[in-house]
Amino acid sequence: MDTNENILLIRLKSIGDILFTLPAVHVLRENFPDAKITFLTSRENAPLLNGFQEVNDTIAIDRQRLRSGNPGKILPEIFNLLRRLRRGKFSVAVDFQGYGETAWLTRLTGAPQRWGTVYGRGREWAYTRGLKRKKDLHPVEWNLSLLRECGMKIGAIKNQFDLPAEALAATEKIFSEHKLDFAKPTLFIKPFPTSRQKN
Repeated sequence: MDTNENILLIRLKSIGDILFTLPAVHVLRENFPDAKITFLTSRENAPLLNGFQEVNDTIAIDRQRLRSGNPGKILPEIFNLLRRLRRGKFSVAVDFQGYGETAWLTRLTGAPQRWGTVYGRGREWAYTRGLKRKKDLHPVEWNLSLLRECGMKIGAIKNQFDLPAEALAATEKIFSEHKLDFAKPTLFIKPFPTSRQKN
């Protein structure tokens, strides 16, 4: 492949799983230093990608509009998304999620190289290279193994998230309001996620 690629990455949700794609994003940048990397995600997660310094552009889907049941909201969202996918002229599309809807989105890009995680049977058709998800691997390891199987060279693992300036300022304000020392390590705990095994 040419080093000057136009790459689309797909992971719609959730916050933690999007963060788990970060080492893979760095690997793609190392393999394609001149590529334009675009990340397709749900609207509520798009601000998180401001900390992904290797991502050049973001496409945000309003999934609430798509689930609204209102054709006046659904159709413009679908047409806008399809236009963005086609206009992107992506040479490589990587589906890190492997759901039915992300398989469809990957296929609809028309990218000549489409790599993806395959969770369900019958989704291989969406990809030129679809690999069955190994559930015993951590998501970070799986994302990297997917890229390795598709020919990417994996060097030292880099997991750097750069907090955007506006987020840093907001964080300092929150710490100040709660009389916390910004210079000290801080542990945040989010109890009660959506799945029982995580609890």
